Amino acid sequence: MSELIPKTLVIAFLLIQSSIILSTTEDEKYVIGFGSCITEKREQPIWEAIKNENVDEFFFMGDNVYGDSDDGLLEKMEASYEKQKQMFPKWVFNKKLNAIWDDHDYGKNDGGAEYPLKEKAQELFLKFWNVDSKDPRHNRKGIYFNEEKEILGHKVNLIALDTRYHRSPLGQEDKPYSPVEDRTKTMLGEEQWQWLNDVIERESDLIIIVSSIQVMATDHGFEKWHNFPYERLRLLELLELQNKPVVILSGDRHRAGFYEKGSLVEITSSSMNKPPARTLTAIWDTFFKESDELLIGEMYSKENYGTIEFSQKNKVSISLKDLKGDEILSVEL
Repeated sequence: MSELIPKTLVIAFLLIQSSIILSTTEDEKYVIGFGSCITEKREQPIWEAIKNENVDEFFFMGDNVYGDSDDGLLEKMEASYEKQKQMFPKWVFNKKLNAIWDDHDYGKNDGGAEYPLKEKAQELFLKFWNVDSKDPRHNRKGIYFNEEKEILGHKVNLIALDTRYHRSPLGQEDKPYSPVEDRTKTMLGEEQWQWLNDVIERESDLIIIVSSIQVMATDHGFEKWHNFPYERLRLLELLELQNKPVVILSGDRHRAGFYEKGSLVEITSSSMNKPPARTLTAIWDTFFKESDELLIGEMYSKENYGTIEFSQKNKVSISLKDLKGDEILSVEL
């Protein structure tokens, strides 16, 4: 004959169960990893640290293969994609993946609107990243897109820009590249600008803007939005009008850094496996300590990647991490 369970034990059991459920909910995380500049011609040990992050998504921010060539032909690009498919660990393809391109997976080093094979390059890009045939990117000029999603109670508007397909020629009066004062020069092209003005107004709690090249930096002579100062100003003014947190993610530089302008922040993550040669880095740091009005702290020149971590506690944390997964810097929104 079974005995009745005392009410006190039932109550205690229910309290323990509810405590476990509450704890699980509070500890729930959603992690988006991001990085850029990963060549198929070198080993990729950084994936071990990224795997330990248990990322739910990963965003490749450009130079995802190094298939460009001096003549701009795309035979090398096709081979690079095939090689990269073998280089990425298999678990990566089980995650949600997003990508934009930069010059080395566009087809021409520092190339822009003048590149004659950009339509074919776009076909190869969409095929490699397995972009659904119904996706607008199959019918538009350029690989820009946006996603609106809810992550643990946060309404997120992820906006990815194409800084290649429509970009005007760069100015070369000094340095590798210098700012062009001509207001007719463009980074995005008017069609992409109109699209951006539309999608950025959609309801969200957080906007994440992904640009293959840096937005806030002005001092260095390489590719950046400041090569077209009026385009950079146009973008920053648009972002500053948004009454919500806005985060810019960028790559390209083979260096990582954190920039801040008022309420706007930019995290540059580069490179995943192609850092500058040590001798060049030493010379660079000795004779030209990179600085910038909006740069917080110093640039980091070794392998790195980033994470955006969402939690139930209404927190969003963005971190830069090194080859071993150790934190370089972290920002909490």
